[in-house]
Amino acid sequence: MKEQLKKADLLGLIIIAASTIALRTTGVKPLYLYIAIGLGAALVVSSLAVKQQEICAGLGRRSTRFGINSATSVILIVGVLAMVNYLGAQHQKRVDMTTEKIYSLSDESSKVADQVKQNLHIKAFYPGGEYPPVKDLLNLFHNRNQKITFEWIDPDKQPEAAKQAQVTAYGEFQNPMSGESFRYGTLILQMGDKTERIEKQSEPLREEDITNNLTKIVKGEKKTVYFVDGHGEKKIDDNERGGYSQAKSGLERESYVVKSVNLASENKVPDDATILVLAGPAAELFPNEVEMIENYLKGGGNVMMLLDPPPATGLKDFLHRWGVDPGDNLVVDASGVGRAFGMSAGVPLVTSYPQHAITAPMRVMTFFPLVRSITPVSPAPEGVTVDKLLETNERSWGETDTKGSQARFDDGKDVKGPVTIAAAISRDAADKKKARLVVFGDSDFASNVYFGQAGNGNLFSNTVNWLARDENFISIKPKSPDDRRLELTEAQGRLVNYAFVLLLPAGILIAGISVWMRRRK
Repeated sequence: MKEQLKKADLLGLIIIAASTIALRTTGVKPLYLYIAIGLGAALVVSSLAVKQQEICAGLGRRSTRFGINSATSVILIVGVLAMVNYLGAQHQKRVDMTTEKIYSLSDESSKVADQVKQNLHIKAFYPGGEYPPVKDLLNLFHNRNQKITFEWIDPDKQPEAAKQAQVTAYGEFQNPMSGESFRYGTLILQMGDKTERIEKQSEPLREEDITNNLTKIVKGEKKTVYFVDGHGEKKIDDNERGGYSQAKSGLERESYVVKSVNLASENKVPDDATILVLAGPAAELFPNEVEMIENYLKGGGNVMMLLDPPPATGLKDFLHRWGVDPGDNLVVDASGVGRAFGMSAGVPLVTSYPQHAITAPMRVMTFFPLVRSITPVSPAPEGVTVDKLLETNERSWGETDTKGSQARFDDGKDVKGPVTIAAAISRDAADKKKARLVVFGDSDFASNVYFGQAGNGNLFSNTVNWLARDENFISIKPKSPDDRRLELTEAQGRLVNYAFVLLLPAGILIAGISVWMRRRK
């Protein structure tokens, strides 16, 4: 009997392990499993009691002491790893090491997500239900703000839910040109009584799609941006290189209503105008139009003026009353920075920005094809605050001889760099309001050909957000990941293959054999 009890510890451990696994994997917890665990524990204790003398004698051996030390070290390491794993599960922290931060929300998306103050639920109608690429994207928003939740609905398995939500756009798309295939579906965003839909079919869902629709829900009311027409300004429906159709689309994605207005025919600034934009007027405005704009500002309005170099109008008298002087010049950049990017000296680059809400998030350069100076007046008119928004570098100047064949700085005649080419102006207005006016010395930077390059589009959008008092949405737009492929020749591919498949394992094997042979000696 004594000999059988010596071997009972192994049986007891097996009974304990089997019963514990059964308790964890089955939904019910019968009494006999707890009895079995108690029986197994009794067998282990009985076996250890019977083998007490043998255990004590074994503990005195040198090999046993080494074994105990090793076992203790292993237990401590496992315990530390378990504690780290537990803490990691309780306090999750992700680090995005990609250059473009494609596995993190952009600055704009983060700001919009932070503005969600009440529960917002997203219903994702996708064939087959959960779709990993979209799930990862939705998780980014949920992790940023726990009030944003989502659920998956398979329209084929839950046709009633799809019919009730009027979902018909879902399936699988394969691009015949690239061979790329992906699943597409419909997302319905709901917050209180506000609802937005995202239906994508010919391209995958992107972060911008969710952000733009979140913006519409968060902002609630739609603000209207009017572009003045009738004096050669850039047109918002012009899809050519010099048009403003991309600027219009960008504003509409941010939930702005964009319209054009002819002040001469309307005889007033529209009552629903949140912002009035003059985008590159070529001819002088009529005196009554200037008066309309001034009265609009005095009533607490918001205006953006994008002026071009001479011979285009500079609205000098009007702007002088508002604290800036548009120069009769063309800014030249002799630093050579622009040439590194294929730009001429007539296209100044701005790489650093004075402190202002519009430019605070700017981390990328902007460039301005043919720009005039916008110099703050000193002293500023009473009640007017003028902030420099954009400045060129020290090796630039405002060239007043715009008809000459060669640009050369003439002291006392030209404007010495750094040259201010944009300014933000605020002034007390009626009913305790504040008028806001932003003046740029160039209108081409926001045209279709340049809007999506560098930080030009961000600068334009941020200016509109500041004028509309939507400072919480001033940010940098999401960027697309760079395609950085490693191109290898056939010989290089074979070399990499041999290195990892043959050389590396062989090196480890040889090192192990050499260590074993040295220990034997």
